[in-house]
Amino acid sequence: MKYIDIHCHLDFPDYDKDRDGVFARMVDKQVGVITIGTDLESSKRAVEIAEENENVWACIGIHPNEGAPSLVIREGLSEVRGDELFSAEEFQTLVQNPKVVAIGECGLDYFRIKDESEKDIQKKLFIEQIEFALKHNKPLMLHCRNSYDDVLDILESYKEAAGPEAEKLRGNAHFFAGDIEQAKRFLDLGFSMSFTGVITFTHDYDEVIKYLPMNAIMSETDAPFVAPVPYRGKRNEPPYVIEVVKKIAEIKGIDKAFCRETILQNAKNMFGLLK
Repeated sequence: MKYIDIHCHLDFPDYDKDRDGVFARMVDKQVGVITIGTDLESSKRAVEIAEENENVWACIGIHPNEGAPSLVIREGLSEVRGDELFSAEEFQTLVQNPKVVAIGECGLDYFRIKDESEKDIQKKLFIEQIEFALKHNKPLMLHCRNSYDDVLDILESYKEAAGPEAEKLRGNAHFFAGDIEQAKRFLDLGFSMSFTGVITFTHDYDEVIKYLPMNAIMSETDAPFVAPVPYRGKRNEPPYVIEVVKKIAEIKGIDKAFCRETILQNAKNMFGLLK
């Protein structure tokens, strides 16, 4: 393994016709991956995929958009506030698997909020997953769309209250699109930030990438979405993470081999990757 894609969705139907071919190309390009669950069923599939393949690991959890909108519409916030939105019991068996290396993707997503009460449900769902991650000493895989400050406020409050357990609160802000001030806050929490193929066709991320220390940077594809140049417009897949790593090296003005090796080591350190 020379490259690591820390965030992709290999269980998605986009790969149903040629999933074996994708795995073969990953092996050929020496790319390892963390495949991400977005709800209980996709988390189960992520674990199955990880178990069946070398240099593939799983992240289990519930995406902020999974469940919360339907709960608001069906129950109303007052009816669900006391319920457990994240079923720790159902995820308990999965988290014991040695191929499970993180909890998520979890966090907050305000991009398509239709009802303000959805924010409260998303926060509750997020907090339940933070507590599950702390209990099992796993890093978080964060999803923070249009919600960086609220995510950071929640994490900072946990860090402050955690006491001796504070070092267990760690993780990665996936598809980072925040500003330098928000990046500073993640660094203070001990979190890393990962970047996708979007950095190959826009300069919007250049300044924050230049600002971040190399030990806080991760590479990802978010496949099957946002394929990098020169594959833009096509279905994305993990081997294309090579283009992301090359672009990070270019933006930071550093040696490509050093960039690749550092990012791979960052992932091993954060997620404890074992074959």
